[in-house]
Amino acid sequence: MKTKKQYIPAEHRNIRPGIKMKPRYITIHNTGNTDQGADADAHARLLKKGNNRQASWHFSVDDKKVVQHLPTDEVGWHAGDGRGSGNMSSIGVEICENRDGDFAQAEANTAQLVRRLCDELDIPVSRVVPHRHWSGKNCPHRTLRHWGQFIEMVKKAPQKPDNPFDQFQPEELSPAPNGAGFTRTLKNTRPQMKGKDVLAVQEFLGVKPWKDQEGRKVGIFGPITEKKLKAWQKQNGIKVTGEVGDYNWFRMFGRVEDGSSDQSRWIRVKQDGKQIGAFQNPDNAIRLLTKILRKGDTIQVKQEK
Repeated sequence: MKTKKQYIPAEHRNIRPGIKMKPRYITIHNTGNTDQGADADAHARLLKKGNNRQASWHFSVDDKKVVQHLPTDEVGWHAGDGRGSGNMSSIGVEICENRDGDFAQAEANTAQLVRRLCDELDIPVSRVVPHRHWSGKNCPHRTLRHWGQFIEMVKKAPQKPDNPFDQFQPEELSPAPNGAGFTRTLKNTRPQMKGKDVLAVQEFLGVKPWKDQEGRKVGIFGPITEKKLKAWQKQNGIKVTGEVGDYNWFRMFGRVEDGSSDQSRWIRVKQDGKQIGAFQNPDNAIRLLTKILRKGDTIQVKQEK
């Protein structure tokens, strides 16, 4: 099942605080709204307007679709535990209860979504918990009646996601500073993979690239790049595979956000008047600065559309 992304506008700071998180749990809710038409799209519209209470979550699921409201690496206010682990380290999923929908199918769709999130984010099924786990609230009130069956559905759901690139489609990912985009999973193969995308990863990791007879840099994915990549993955809490898939590319170069997000702006880094990097993810700009900054250097950092 496809996921439609309709992010909460960044200006609604009361429900989209913009706090980064590393998700460790998935929290299940029931909406408690049985009104006709109160499906995933309706809840997306509610959040887009800012909601009338300080509550937000990552996904709404009905019997036909999944709508995503927040990136999975941002905090939402859904668990009722303030700054506790429920809000600060869990992904909130609301199952719609609209009376003109099929609740059993909505639960089945949720189980598939949760399984995909578990696989993509390395979250064990044992950390899929009800809202009640965090605050004691009787939620998800309908799903709690057969919680064990729901968890079994999660375990038995297909592990392979619909999206062949797992979490992101290529067009959602930002290009690297050298202009290369994400079009394939990069890894150490025979024959070795070559290209501008490989060169971008090598430059990010600090791997000295090979040069041809004319002195031009050539990106070649070999054992040194693989070793550096694994070390970077381990250091950043990413599953150590030695491969650059869509999620690794996102962590390196960021994603193309919707127009309402502050991260849709480019951060351009210049050294002695020459641009040496352009990023949408501020962390990547900072990482570059820490690598190159020397005493006496003149650095310009400019954020622009």
